[in-house]
Amino acid sequence: MEHENVERTRAAYAAFARGDMAVVTDLMSDDVVWHVTGNGPLAGDYKGQDEILGYFGKLFEATGGSLAIDVDDILANDRHATAIVHMSAMREGMILDENAVHVFELEDGKVKAFWSFDSDPEQLERFWQ
Repeated sequence: MEHENVERTRAAYAAFARGDMAVVTDLMSDDVVWHVTGNGPLAGDYKGQDEILGYFGKLFEATGGSLAIDVDDILANDRHATAIVHMSAMREGMILDENAVHVFELEDGKVKAFWSFDSDPEQLERFWQ
């Protein structure tokens, strides 16, 4: 049997792929912080559900809705969930094609914080410049 936070994390990725932000935000705490690493124009910390939804909107707008995150595996316990993912997107003639590890800090089954560790940070920064 999978840990309940594996199921929650899988549900969040599926909702994100469908564009169902109601489900995504329901899985976040009110004071969630989304850490976006790098030096690109979207890098920084997004605090609270509204800022994070705004960030997601920018991702979809910049990629013309082509952003896809395919989950390879999810590991979770009561405090953390880690997803091994493949991300792809198209933007202004460029193609993003990279692997990443997403780490979620959880409290009472809700996301408190998020970090992404990318396999090719330079590619990611070039894509978003």
